Amino acid sequence: MASNTSDPVNRLAGTARLWVAVPVAIASFFYSNILEYALPLYFDAIDVPRDTWTDLVKWKLTAWIFGSMLAGLLARRYGERMVWSLALLGKVIVLLGLIYYPTHFMIIVLSAWQGFTGALMWIAGVSLVQMVPPERKGLSNGLIMVSLGVGAVIGALIGRLLIYRDEFSPFFAEADVAGITSRLFNFTKLTSTPEMSDFMPIYWTLILTTIISSFVIAVWGQRPGQFNREEPATWSRTFADVGSLARNPTFWALVIPLALLGGPVFQASNQFLPYRAEDLGLKVGSEDQGWIWLQLLKTLVWIPGGIAVGFLAGRRAPGLAAVVMLSSFGLAAVGIGFSSLGWQIFACVAWFEFTRQFMRWSHAGYMAEHMPDNLRATAIGCAITFSGLGSTIYSWIAPWVWNPASADFESWKPVVAAGVLGLIGAAGLFVYDQFRPIYKPISTEEA
Repeated sequence: MASNTSDPVNRLAGTARLWVAVPVAIASFFYSNILEYALPLYFDAIDVPRDTWTDLVKWKLTAWIFGSMLAGLLARRYGERMVWSLALLGKVIVLLGLIYYPTHFMIIVLSAWQGFTGALMWIAGVSLVQMVPPERKGLSNGLIMVSLGVGAVIGALIGRLLIYRDEFSPFFAEADVAGITSRLFNFTKLTSTPEMSDFMPIYWTLILTTIISSFVIAVWGQRPGQFNREEPATWSRTFADVGSLARNPTFWALVIPLALLGGPVFQASNQFLPYRAEDLGLKVGSEDQGWIWLQLLKTLVWIPGGIAVGFLAGRRAPGLAAVVMLSSFGLAAVGIGFSSLGWQIFACVAWFEFTRQFMRWSHAGYMAEHMPDNLRATAIGCAITFSGLGSTIYSWIAPWVWNPASADFESWKPVVAAGVLGLIGAAGLFVYDQFRPIYKPISTEEA
């Protein structure tokens, strides 16, 4: 296959404009993480059933199964840039639903739509940033992972300011920086109990930033030309790529442990961390008694985690690297489950979230580095489909076995169970890699 990246004249043809893609990624993750901080508080404020959060996560992840596969196909057929843009526009529907019709049933519907559009956005975004010259792969992957942390930190802090704006207003009026900082970072407890109206500025802010981001990525996200392709993709070529991927043993060796068995490890924190935080007194109903610190820690750790990914990306790391990523992820989940003191859960969450960045990359950049170039978007989409499948199965089974609405619910059990699944996957990948190494010279890999 001819490659534009080898021609000095066309070397940048079709490549991602990182100066556009990274700010849009920050805004996209700002959207996701401000909601992750606010919605557990919002649900208590509007008095929906206590298991609404876990129901939300279940339906959101269920949509990832179909959405991820479709995202990979659409990105291959129509281009990552346009899929990312349309996915952002679709997210506006979620915000309008939360504003005008926040019932339990509608939240479930919106959750599925959020998961579907989230799959389109994430897969298109991480596939787009692989479209750079080889020597910039580490930079592009590192930047996209760092942008997760930056957007998330901004999201949690702005979310707290907007929700508790009445308490912060006197300190802003007097330019009392110490008072603002003390309350923003929970050194001084906030005393008010948020009501439904307190969350509305968040939703309108997100509507504005999401529409702007959609326009920017559509118009300027990518340079003109075809990146490393002989000709534009067609549906027949796209479906032929799916067949090639299905016959690729390296894909299956990576996707089963990293995605199918790794998915529940992601899900353990997504679904049950609010309950673990409540057990340890960091959240009491809609009142934030330290929940902000856990959210900030999670997202702050994504920044050094993203930087660390940048050093590994682009090097076609061997199978042992994937084993270390997955086993570390599983052990961190087990640690979260067994934490009984505040400092323990903070330490384990930091470890977990640092490794989460590598696991995110394992489904995207790491997977793409071990696949032929024409299978990049399809492989990423399919990998995240399997991650969604594993996460979804876990998200439905875990609350059935350990029901959060039950009086005897013990939140540590589902988290530890997910961590053990990750460790089993890491052991299996280690054994496979001893007999059929994941790393092979590029010339031996055929579509």
